[in-house]
Amino acid sequence: HQDILYHIIENPKNSKILKNYKNISIEKFLFAIFPFRGFYKFYDVEEPLIYTLRGIEIAHEIEKKFHFKIIKNKNDFKSGNIILSIEGLYFVRTIYEIRTIYRLGIRSLGLVWNKDNLICSYWNSKNDYGLTDLGHDVISEAIKLNLAIDLAHCSDKTFFDVLSQFKTNIFVSHTGIRELKNIKRNLSEDMIYEISKVNGIVGIAFGDIFLSNLKLKDIVKYISKLIEKFPKTMCIGSDFFGVSKENQIKNLSEPKHLKNLYKLLKNYLSEELIENFFYKNAYEFFKKIFV
Repeated sequence: HQDILYHIIENPKNSKILKNYKNISIEKFLFAIFPFRGFYKFYDVEEPLIYTLRGIEIAHEIEKKFHFKIIKNKNDFKSGNIILSIEGLYFVRTIYEIRTIYRLGIRSLGLVWNKDNLICSYWNSKNDYGLTDLGHDVISEAIKLNLAIDLAHCSDKTFFDVLSQFKTNIFVSHTGIRELKNIKRNLSEDMIYEISKVNGIVGIAFGDIFLSNLKLKDIVKYISKLIEKFPKTMCIGSDFFGVSKENQIKNLSEPKHLKNLYKLLKNYLSEELIENFFYKNAYEFFKKIFV
């Protein structure tokens, strides 16, 4: 999960960052489309819809300009690079919006961001109502279309409401760990276990807002234990370009720094477990989305 599309919408010159991606051995990206710009009109349909559509259009421009490929079906999966995701369904009022964005190439739905919506409540909600009836209908329709359902930013009640009603296509794109930093935005190890039971994946985000202000080597030591505990569940969530500079982890703030993480993980894990974390778990999860 990364937020480069938001920065390109804010300033088209930021697209130059993508040139570096060609020099990094990263096969696939989850590109999040953030449905706001400037003042966040959370309960206004027009602004989030406009910026969602603009984000989709930018993604298609990137596909042509930088010779990436948006993955839409199983034929695209092997050679494609970009999986398009929405980070917050603030424009959704019926299941028809889900059908429309599916036709435009969206294959992953982040239900909510940092504000409640008509689908569900978010992690710091003052009125944690969980998954709504509309949210249930939206997820049901999304799973019929074989979209991935992303529980990042969800409240605990939303998280458990979803898992009590749905057992497939569920993942968390980017999160920290409460045992490292005890905030409600993060998952606990018990919550990771619940995701593992439905064959989902959990992406670790890189930022001290997620993982505390420990040194990188200490963070890696803890992550290694998580990977050993959940060898088929943990993966890279990154949140590159979505973490403010003051909250970035030194030497782990952009894609080229993943080599630093790899070197440190080799001190604790087998090559097989590192491969699962870096690539295989996410690959196998999304491969099912594009069957």
